[in-house]
Amino acid sequence: MVEELGREGYCSITFNFRGCGLSEGNIDMRGWYDDLEAVADTINDIPGLDPSTVHCVAFSAGGAIAAEFASRKKSIRSLLLMATPDNFREILPDDPGLLRDHFRKIGVIRDEHFPPDLTSWYKDFLALEPARSLPFVSPRPVGIVHGDKDETVPPEHAQKLFAAACHPKKITIVEGAAHQLRKDPRTVGIIKDWLKKDAGY
Repeated sequence: MVEELGREGYCSITFNFRGCGLSEGNIDMRGWYDDLEAVADTINDIPGLDPSTVHCVAFSAGGAIAAEFASRKKSIRSLLLMATPDNFREILPDDPGLLRDHFRKIGVIRDEHFPPDLTSWYKDFLALEPARSLPFVSPRPVGIVHGDKDETVPPEHAQKLFAAACHPKKITIVEGAAHQLRKDPRTVGIIKDWLKKDAGY
């Protein structure tokens, strides 16, 4: 994805939040916000780069973090959310212990003593409600992209996020797409179209 966007002349930076991919640590929503802030600070320190030209494209739970971040950081030029949940209450188990055990099983919690406070850690997920943040991204463009076959986050979440966002905004429902939009070959084209046509690049 980065290579293809680079051929179009875009400078792209991708990263994994803590606990995911090759990143160290354990999945933690407060930590994820710090991760995104650290990446944004690094980008803004790149010599010759105009911070007002930085767009944010975020996937899944990372989109919930990005919505809150963009609502506070006015330098983000546009926000494109991919398969992002409107809230976590509808998609997470009611028992925090079950969520912790699931995350340990799939490898995004690596420390056997994490989290130190299970209740507080779980509440940080529930506190993320990107629909509350999106109005404060205005007047910068907001895009919502969701697969109509998303097995993890129901497509209805996309409609709620779109309703919450102010204009300018756009929603794209990808026919036949599941939750992992990173793996969908149409995603790069959607991002390019967003940057070229909808985000005022």
